[in-house]
Amino acid sequence: MTFRRILNAFCGEPGLQRSPGRRLRARLITEDDINWDDARLASVVELKVVIVGNNVAGTTLAKALRDADANVEIDMLTEEDTQYYPRPRLIDYLSGTVQEKDLPFYPMEWYDKNRLKLSLNTKVERIDASNKRVLAKGSWMAYDRLVLAIGSSSYVPPLKGLPKKNVFTMRTVADANRIREAAVESKHVIVIGGGLLGLESARGVCSGFPHLNVTILEYAEHILMRQLDHDGADILRKWIESTGAKIVTKAETEEVLGGESVEGVRLKDGRTIVGDMVIISAGTRSNLALARDAGLKVNKGIIVDPSLRTSDPNIFAIGDVTEFNGQVWAMIPPALDQARIAAKKILGQEGPEYKGTIPSNTLKVVGLDLTSVGTVRSQHEPPEPGFEEIRAVTPDGKVYKKFVIKDGKMIGAILLGTKKEAVKVTKIIKDGEPVDKIKSKLSDPSFSFT
Repeated sequence: MTFRRILNAFCGEPGLQRSPGRRLRARLITEDDINWDDARLASVVELKVVIVGNNVAGTTLAKALRDADANVEIDMLTEEDTQYYPRPRLIDYLSGTVQEKDLPFYPMEWYDKNRLKLSLNTKVERIDASNKRVLAKGSWMAYDRLVLAIGSSSYVPPLKGLPKKNVFTMRTVADANRIREAAVESKHVIVIGGGLLGLESARGVCSGFPHLNVTILEYAEHILMRQLDHDGADILRKWIESTGAKIVTKAETEEVLGGESVEGVRLKDGRTIVGDMVIISAGTRSNLALARDAGLKVNKGIIVDPSLRTSDPNIFAIGDVTEFNGQVWAMIPPALDQARIAAKKILGQEGPEYKGTIPSNTLKVVGLDLTSVGTVRSQHEPPEPGFEEIRAVTPDGKVYKKFVIKDGKMIGAILLGTKKEAVKVTKIIKDGEPVDKIKSKLSDPSFSFT
């Protein structure tokens, strides 16, 4: 990139003309005179984008950038020692159905083919925003645009008795390896947390180590509080317990018992659960230290605008680390949305603004299909005027459907025990389609949207 090429893009080819007898006035032009967001720069400037993080957000962004621009220079820096792998696949690794070598989503050849420079085991220690550079492994790397896709870390509550041997969180391949090693010699694992990751972690160790007894502790009234209501949670609970695991609700852990190694936990109500291994799945917290030290605005996450820009116009943030309109998303769909939108903004191309993401999960939970989309009203919440809940259950009780209606539109749904029509239901909710004509049929478990 040369400054002359930039000037040519805006002023034409070199060579100034003036009328006879007229004095040519000139002044020094600096980088401050250039509108770096002008799309005309794309054809003359080889933009350098540095992405910190190679998770689903960072990798999707890198792919979107390369798909949209063959010339943009892309560097990816990650603390991990392997290329991107979907975190849900770690559960299959725990269970033994996937080998560690099969975890990566793309082979290294894919990065080379797409000219994505991936630096493993590379922690970014500092951002020098005023000079547009980052410090990693003792060396400075310059950027035109910096993207923070640094995700989140497992949250460990301030429990009495920590730290102890055989107490784990589940976030990385290294975590999974430590759990697998301990599970071989353990007899009873306690999973603290009845959310998606907690239930899936329980499934992983149950499947991979059948000799283990498993107890799942959930502090709230039922499991999967964000995805299910009471009825759906009750069906899922019975299914899980039929596999041999035990679920204890309204169970708030106060202390981890034992000496050097864990021997159990004590709940706030005085109950004691015996176990020689503990997996803590109490949610995540955005990794904010790097951004905070750089002077970026942060709250629960790194605060961004609809273009996914932070308080520094040359720095973007996407994925679990991002906060938009007071909301921090810790799910894959928002990460994908944000990455694709940010790619357009970084390149100065036309594209939509980010307006938030309707929560959506379609996955298997302990082997049972679950789709949870939009606003899912739970019975424990105060009733809200204008909301209507319609439920449908098959005669054998294995399939549960719930639809939430407001102002003639479906704003939320639960499909448990089936994945049929999950795509259609999700589209109806996201598109805001009226459902007045089919509303009376939704309580029939055999009703088909197609």
